[in-house]
Amino acid sequence: GRGSPRLDGGMTMRRNTDAAHGVNRWRLPSLNATLRKRLECCNTLPTLPAAAARIIALGQDPNASMADVAAVVKMDPALAAKVLRTANSPLYARRRPCDTFQQALVLLGLDATLTLALTFSLVNSFAGESGRGLDHMRFWRRSLLAATTARVLAEHLRLRASEDAFLAGLLQDIGMLAMDRGYPELYDALAPDEQDHAVITSLEQAHISCDHAGVGAWLLARWNLPPVLVRVVASSHDPLVSTAGMNAQDALLARAVALSGPLADLWMSPDPPASLDALRQHFAEVAGMDGATLSLLVEKVALAAPQVEELFDMSILDPDCSEWILQDAREVMVLRNLQIVQESARLREVAESLQAEAKTLQEKSRRDDLTGVFNRGHLDSVLADWFANANQAGIPLSVVFVDLDNFKQVNDRYGHQDGDRVLVKSAQILNALARATDLVARYGGEEFVLLLPGSGADGTRRFCDRLLAAFRGAEYLTADGSRLIVTVSMGIATHGEQMRFETSEQLLRSVDQALYAAKQGGRDQYREHRAAA
Repeated sequence: GRGSPRLDGGMTMRRNTDAAHGVNRWRLPSLNATLRKRLECCNTLPTLPAAAARIIALGQDPNASMADVAAVVKMDPALAAKVLRTANSPLYARRRPCDTFQQALVLLGLDATLTLALTFSLVNSFAGESGRGLDHMRFWRRSLLAATTARVLAEHLRLRASEDAFLAGLLQDIGMLAMDRGYPELYDALAPDEQDHAVITSLEQAHISCDHAGVGAWLLARWNLPPVLVRVVASSHDPLVSTAGMNAQDALLARAVALSGPLADLWMSPDPPASLDALRQHFAEVAGMDGATLSLLVEKVALAAPQVEELFDMSILDPDCSEWILQDAREVMVLRNLQIVQESARLREVAESLQAEAKTLQEKSRRDDLTGVFNRGHLDSVLADWFANANQAGIPLSVVFVDLDNFKQVNDRYGHQDGDRVLVKSAQILNALARATDLVARYGGEEFVLLLPGSGADGTRRFCDRLLAAFRGAEYLTADGSRLIVTVSMGIATHGEQMRFETSEQLLRSVDQALYAAKQGGRDQYREHRAAA
């Protein structure tokens, strides 16, 4: 009934919404008076079939229901069968087949069903006609190729209703049929090998100062088809078609149709290699598509064409020409895929190089410039984490604070260069005795801090004994040939055994206090922080 569900969005079903999208603000380019009068007075001008007229009227009814659509389309059983056949074709790739027209209607939706029915009605009415100079077989072959191409382009451009693109692509040259009737002598001069679309368009402009795109739009407006379809056909020869006043979907439709003609001509060219080269340049200039994208579109058209041929009972692809075009397209795709692989490998190398560089820079930012051990900033960033990990894992964490004894005297007596050499060698001693899991950091000046995860108090004391011995046995050769020994004072504390600290900062302060006690006690020794009695 009138309240049945419906799906909006298709071109034929939204006549009432065109004004809201600004389509009616666009005016159809007017034909000159002589041309219009001749066409209007032509009693053999193509007229809209009765079935098509009923479909268009139904499409303009905002209250049309599925029952209404089914009743109109099923008045022509052959038309209903075509729609059902289309719904079951690979073009739609439905998960389950439709056994009845009603199922096809539900799956396709109202608008798609009406658009398909209108398409079949027009082709059935006009495809059997013949003309004088115009090669009608070639005309319909190109029209179906353009329709197939427009549908492929619509899917590539993500147009929601690809049936609209098929209908618009099919009708973009309908003006030729009108001009063949209104000007029967116009195409008489065309030889069989001069039926090229560009040749025909030039001939029309030369003789009547108009081409079939304008005449086709006039004819569709006369048939009361939606204004957006009229506008798309009128601009079908303009690859840079202006879409001002159109909504996004209508703009995509116009673009798909404007690009479909040149791509359809490729399949009819007597010189495919030259045509393909020109088409690549054309698509690059007007659509920004590279050769690989064009090759992909060509292959999709070739895959869809056999289904269209079956639905319309008409051959549209020349096997020899198609084979060459597809072979070239596949070679381009293979080359493109190879380029993608090579580019991916290059980008991977660049990414790995950048990651390595970033890692190096990150590591450098964590290191002390002079000694190469970690700097205080990195120590501060990890101490709290290591403290929390020790608590979570239930393992001890020991901290050792190392201070070089009387280092100021080294700088004062021997100079800062020798002082720097002492710092560097001291860091080397610390690194040599520390485990791989330990962290050695320069705290500032002549002070170093070591974090010993998992090391208890006994192990830490033995480690400090080895440090004291190592520094006592290390000689430093100065620039003037003097030999000196620099001892160290150390403070140590262990978190997680007999003592537990509230925070990592409290642990570090306790180690600092133990270091101060070692220096006050005469240096060259370590003191351990102990809990207050």
